[in-house]
Amino acid sequence: MKKMILLLAALAGMKATYAAPSQAMISGVCAPRSANGMKLYNVREGKLVEFASTTLDKEHNFAFAIPVPASGYYYLAMSVDGKASRNYIRVYLQSGEQVTLDIQDDKGHYSVVKGGEENKLLYAWQQLIGPLKSKTELIDTTTYRAFFPALEALEPAVATFKKSIHTKNGIFNRLLAVTVDADMESTAMGILVMPRSAHPDKKQYPAYYNTILQPKRYCSAAILELGEGADLVRRYAMLTASRLDSITLTNRVELSLSVICNDTLKGVWMVDDFRSYRSLEKFDAVFTPYQKYLVTDNMQKALFEARKSLSTFKKGTAGYNFSFPAINGDTVTLASLKGKVVLVDMWATWCGPCKKEIPFMQELEAAMHGKNVAFVSISTDKAEDKEKWKSFVKEKKMGGIQLFAGGWSDMQKFYDVNGIPRFMVFDKQGNIVSVDAPRPSMPELKPLLESLL
Repeated sequence: MKKMILLLAALAGMKATYAAPSQAMISGVCAPRSANGMKLYNVREGKLVEFASTTLDKEHNFAFAIPVPASGYYYLAMSVDGKASRNYIRVYLQSGEQVTLDIQDDKGHYSVVKGGEENKLLYAWQQLIGPLKSKTELIDTTTYRAFFPALEALEPAVATFKKSIHTKNGIFNRLLAVTVDADMESTAMGILVMPRSAHPDKKQYPAYYNTILQPKRYCSAAILELGEGADLVRRYAMLTASRLDSITLTNRVELSLSVICNDTLKGVWMVDDFRSYRSLEKFDAVFTPYQKYLVTDNMQKALFEARKSLSTFKKGTAGYNFSFPAINGDTVTLASLKGKVVLVDMWATWCGPCKKEIPFMQELEAAMHGKNVAFVSISTDKAEDKEKWKSFVKEKKMGGIQLFAGGWSDMQKFYDVNGIPRFMVFDKQGNIVSVDAPRPSMPELKPLLESLL
């Protein structure tokens, strides 16, 4: 009987001391007067997924209550009429966490009014990396000449900060250590992949790049706990693969996957790359051998949706009958070119990669002179830049058929063109051959055109 009483007392004590998971709360004020809402995101396989949204009250206050939060990062963004800012604020949530923020602007400037030691340390890190990260944004004009010295100057402070990561929360400590490395590496890669007026030769890279742009750098899926994780994998694979060999249309996927040593990360890279394809035949030919890396339900869903969307641009189906004014004032349509193989180049005078293709396009035109091929360049420059376009075409002695779309036209929207240059090939009947053709700088394009003659 005595043993039974002791057991009941022990159970009662356990019940008294056990604390059920309690809700977390994120609240604060968003100062920008243009904002009228806030969005909250969680992380799924290295990408942000909208979790909740709310409107701001008259004083621009907001609050989110998360009943049973999964411990980890969440991201906040102010919104205007439902459209979220791309400057996210990263916070750490766990059971019972109470975070209060003062958001000062749409550029990611904020302060932590209230929060546990984890969020205070996370804030300190984001203040440290913030100035360097801002130099890689599209609106910033910093080139590698100023960025590289700033990167090297920050390295000692980053090493010191990593030594300060010793909160009582071991899970958070591990996550923040991964975050510090990931943020530094993503920022360092950012200056290399963002459009800039000048780009460095690989010989000019600081020593730091030799430590991060090496094969098998990422063998753990831990970086997928960050909302920027998938983007980091994409940048890493592109830059590291290009150091091993010249990337071509045929070896790009194989070479990129070869530098990643984690199957889940390979799957993440593949899903991110799905958007690069506009031809179902090419998509299947490229990715079928690697489908074993699509290891999660989300990846399999992405594969299904990608193939479904590509089915509308099948080889042999009628191409979009574009209609644009030519530089000589005539109107040219796809239908008017029937009887010719048509190579379309969507480009703009402000696009660096587009301009790099011009000499290769001119060489291809010369090599196929007299052949039944129409070389059609469609400028997506804004309407107000039409004279600039005309001068550029004349200065560069661009041949072929020069058309002016006057911005992002219905043709670009029809083919879901999100970036340029984009090359497309149509057969003599105006049917689709490829809506994502090789570039003139790639050896695969000329044989493709010749096969259609």
